[in-house]
Amino acid sequence: MAIEQDPGRIEQRYGEVAMPTGILFGTADRVIDIRIHGQSMRSKIEKLDFEHVEGAGHMPQFVEPKRVVVS
Repeated sequence: MAIEQDPGRIEQRYGEVAMPTGILFGTADRVIDIRIHGQSMRSKIEKLDFEHVEGAGHMPQFVEPKRVVVS
């Protein structure tokens, strides 16, 4: 089964993430709703660095590339 077809199973494994993790989430994402999928990650992934990008859609890394690049 393709990953895109089973987001529930993926969410169940968020607690297994054991490395430093950061995520950018566009507030205007029409593919994955920040209220349903984004904000719930905060309680499931320990020490998650969660940032929202106001007005960005599904690919905020293209709108805010400087927030993604680590130097």
